[in-house]
Amino acid sequence: MNKSFAVFLCFILILSCGGCKPDNIQYPSDITNPDPAETTVTPDKNNPDESALENTPVTLDPAQTPAADAGDTAPQEAKEDEAAFSGGNPLAGATFTPSQRAKSSLPVSGIVKSNNAETILKNRTIVLYSAGEEPAFSYQDENGKTVTEWDWMTQIAADNGFIMKYSIKNESISLKSQRVALFAGKKLSLIQMGVSHLAEGLTLCKSSGAFLDLNATTYGISKSVLSQSNHTLFAPVGNINTVWYNAGLMPEGRNPATLFENNQWTVAAFQELSTQAAEKRIIPFLMQESLAWATLSGKSPLTLLDGKLDSNINARATRSVWAALRELNASVPSFIQDEDVRYSLKDGTVAMEYTLLPEKGEGMTLEYVPLPALEEGAGTAVTYSGVFLGLPKYEENESTALAALSFAELWCNRYAEARAGQLLALGISGHAYQTYADLAENGGYLILHSAIIEEKLRDYLAGLSDPSIDMDAAYDQISASLTAYIATQNLYY
Repeated sequence: MNKSFAVFLCFILILSCGGCKPDNIQYPSDITNPDPAETTVTPDKNNPDESALENTPVTLDPAQTPAADAGDTAPQEAKEDEAAFSGGNPLAGATFTPSQRAKSSLPVSGIVKSNNAETILKNRTIVLYSAGEEPAFSYQDENGKTVTEWDWMTQIAADNGFIMKYSIKNESISLKSQRVALFAGKKLSLIQMGVSHLAEGLTLCKSSGAFLDLNATTYGISKSVLSQSNHTLFAPVGNINTVWYNAGLMPEGRNPATLFENNQWTVAAFQELSTQAAEKRIIPFLMQESLAWATLSGKSPLTLLDGKLDSNINARATRSVWAALRELNASVPSFIQDEDVRYSLKDGTVAMEYTLLPEKGEGMTLEYVPLPALEEGAGTAVTYSGVFLGLPKYEENESTALAALSFAELWCNRYAEARAGQLLALGISGHAYQTYADLAENGGYLILHSAIIEEKLRDYLAGLSDPSIDMDAAYDQISASLTAYIATQNLYY
């Protein structure tokens, strides 16, 4: 471990997964229909980009798959008693316990326009490639066994009478594999992408707005993510990075959650807590998503403008954020790390961490707040994370699109409930869960991450913690290539 360590922020700079630029290809006008049961989704083994990391697609035919989860059809009285819910949200009910079955506690909402939402998936085929080799979510069944996203796909297909085909991909080649599959005329029902590759993933997707009733009430699908992506990206409610902190390490009377409630959770308060933690030889703060700070300007640093990728990284409002962080960084004490110490929230050696879900140590109380405001009265922020789904760009068949989006809702509902179960284990339940969900929907920013863009910004953002770096000069060096890359990406939007 590096002996010289600038304590604050600990910028493990920007998600560094590999990315690929859209190929200069023309998509076919006719794409084969996978709905006949005999259709297979077998990747082209002659394609070197796919064959090295290819997993044979798993085909799930309801006629051959036992419906072991038949109990899903039984009523769950505690979950279906609306009086027990908080504002109607089953996940915020005082008696909420995570479903141990494939069927989520959340009902089909009607957000997907369909006259037969309950049966539209019947006898259909859903085909997708995974965003990576780790499942998007998991939960425990009634026997204590871990059920992954892919196990869930198996069971939900059996329960609803449709065929499920999926192929597990390495994150670094997933989107390229999906692009190649579309180019080869293979039918993908949905595009799946991780948060690190949203800018590229959106080039393969189309808006689903025409198929959605955005006035419908849904507790599983994030309407905020839909809105910020031109109604293109489907994500579960509550998939956000926030500042999680060890309440036991906070000074008396300076609990961040209380400061936030009193509109006093500012960069100055954050600086005070960071300084006190450093003086106790505790790492004040860990973060892997430096660009998230830019959202304190009131806008995502990589977003959509009129349907095209747009950058706010060096805008005037964002520069004021960078300036405040540089000043803050300079005032936080630093010390030499101990090579024998594991630094983490769980081990009590880190005070705060900006992350999706932290690990909790025994007897520890973890709480959360958004990123602090620049000053009292200014906005705080959280950012979306996890895995997303989108409708393929060249899907023109309405019934096929509605079936795919109906599956996306089932996926979002189960994903959201799995996340609610994890929050419950951290002590976030009932009204506290609803507060968390409201923060996600009302205070969340969607950053269209791109590995290529963020690699170009590495030296620029290093200036946040290194005062020897001239940030203006660093930006000037990457400005032209950054502009060119965004213009290239926009050819595919």
